[in-house]
Amino acid sequence: MSYQALYRQWRPLDFDEVIGQDHITTPLKNQIISGTYGHAYLFSGTRGTGKTSTAKIFSRAVNCLNNQDGNPCNTCENCKSILDEQFIDVVEMDAASNNSVDDVRELREHIKFAPSRGKHKVYIIDEVHMLSQGAFNALLKTLEEPPEYVVFILATTEPQKIPATILSRCQRYDFKRISYEHILKRLEYICNKIGVTYEVEALKLIIQKSDGAVRDSLSALDQCLSIKSGGLTIENVVDVLGVVEKTQVVLLIQFLATKQGGEVLLTVDHIMRHGKDLNQFLNSLIEVYRDLLIVKMVDENRKALINASDEYIESLSDVSNQVTSGQISRALDLLIDLSKYLKYSQNKRIVFEATLMKLMHPEVEHSIEALLERVESLEKMISSGVVAIKSEEPVKSADASQVHPQKVDEVEAFIEFTDQEITLEDIVSKWPDVLKEVSKERKAIYPFLMDALPIGLKGNKCIIQVKSENKMFVSLLMNAQNLPYLNEKLSSTLKKKLILEFLAETGTERKQESEEAQIMDFFKDYKDVLEIK
Repeated sequence: MSYQALYRQWRPLDFDEVIGQDHITTPLKNQIISGTYGHAYLFSGTRGTGKTSTAKIFSRAVNCLNNQDGNPCNTCENCKSILDEQFIDVVEMDAASNNSVDDVRELREHIKFAPSRGKHKVYIIDEVHMLSQGAFNALLKTLEEPPEYVVFILATTEPQKIPATILSRCQRYDFKRISYEHILKRLEYICNKIGVTYEVEALKLIIQKSDGAVRDSLSALDQCLSIKSGGLTIENVVDVLGVVEKTQVVLLIQFLATKQGGEVLLTVDHIMRHGKDLNQFLNSLIEVYRDLLIVKMVDENRKALINASDEYIESLSDVSNQVTSGQISRALDLLIDLSKYLKYSQNKRIVFEATLMKLMHPEVEHSIEALLERVESLEKMISSGVVAIKSEEPVKSADASQVHPQKVDEVEAFIEFTDQEITLEDIVSKWPDVLKEVSKERKAIYPFLMDALPIGLKGNKCIIQVKSENKMFVSLLMNAQNLPYLNEKLSSTLKKKLILEFLAETGTERKQESEEAQIMDFFKDYKDVLEIK
């Protein structure tokens, strides 16, 4: 006898062997025990979750001569005939290749005849969403009022494509992705039964590629067992399936986090030299960043969200201390965008490596996300003591005049101040010159100053109003790195000691500040006695 694939050899024979779908198998068993089963069912769910297997079990259960608590006995004449696919009252139809009106009409003609051997005629229509609109219309009346001996079981991976008129005539059961633990137990059981030694981590690597589909896992296991080299090892799985070990990906992320560009490129080269598919490599990288985000955000029950070994989760915990949540989020954005067009690129490796370099160096980007990541990283360095802020006095308030006074003193030492009084108009006229310098020297903060305007002058304090949409960046402009720099630029341009204070636009504020400034400027010779109410 020719070899039979593992997923066919180990197809479940009764409802109790269907793993991870108790919410479906239990009510079906109860219906068969009580004899209250319906005439039409819809089984929906992703590939490899047991839809067709459950349909086959149901077809045997309703025709079994020796039913056992809702399960088929699989030993009676009817069960054996159905298992051998010789039972003419159980008809399987692939809608992907039989989707025309004529195919459904032929089916309707077949339905008119009573079952010849069993109690019921069961019609299993796989991938039913592939039927044409005309075929659905032809099936509609028969599906609504079939003969009492007919049972329809429709299976699909895309229930949203099925007309509502069909859905309303069926009992619908949604199959879930099989859990990591269920698939692992099944693979271990099969390996033990067929006498194959295995490494548990090798099985986990197979499951990683299956995405919750038992059939995919069994097909991958079948492929890996074709190497007769003393059992199933991680090396076998990596070589045969071309998957990338997550430990390698974690190492790559560590290099990215510590900005070791050379090691990043060498790791990519090593993985590529071993024949790994770049798209699969990218998917693995996205998965590990997703796991890293969970480790970063969730303190307990991580294992419920990450299908992997304790060692892997522990390695992620170490890496999570080297990256911020903003870095992880930006990495996911960049990599997901890359996955959308990488398959269409002619120079996949170059595009992939360039994205990794961009991910490692946010300073080369001018996006808001990259800027926020740089700010977040800097704050982390300051809080950890890696970067020290030289200050004899702590920052006491948001008042610009109280931020790092010694910095202002250092600036004053290099500026030749003039005794001539300046006005708000003087500042407004010189403001474009200040922005021009900032655009060259501080490109990161320049976008938030482009539409900013000087709106008031109170003593030596100059009020700068930024657009309302840049409100969240006021604190950035006022921080210990940027404010002294901006004070120096304005003071040196006007040859006058000035301190900036930034306010966000509120609608009426700009007009009010401007009017007050105009009055003050008009009566500047009497400013010591002038009071505005």
